[in-house]
Amino acid sequence: MSPKSFFQNLLLISACTAVVLAGLHFFAPQAQQHWKFAAGSIFLFALVCTGLFYAGASSARSQNKHAFTNLVSVSVFGKMVVALAALFVYQQVAAPSNQWFVGIFLWCYVVFTGFEVWFMTKLAKT
Repeated sequence: MSPKSFFQNLLLISACTAVVLAGLHFFAPQAQQHWKFAAGSIFLFALVCTGLFYAGASSARSQNKHAFTNLVSVSVFGKMVVALAALFVYQQVAAPSNQWFVGIFLWCYVVFTGFEVWFMTKLAKT
């Protein structure tokens, strides 16, 4: 997968996720207070995917046949730690009045994880 193709797909996934979250913002008043967190979540996962793309492309070309598998293992754990930290920090700093931010974050997590599986599978085939 070329970087151009990756970034086109990343932009598409980010835009679709933003549209769904904008719809949620429009139809669910309880979610409106979390719009900055929603935008930050999209940005965070886009950054994680970008880093993982470049690391995955590098490890797929590596002479070490276990490098790619090791990267996948580390990325799963690392992404969970980053996700939990983001949720914890937001809860502590913003002191939200409801729990809608968890659903917003989980939506982003699931969408970008699906994208991650797709592009990592493409990279693994190279």
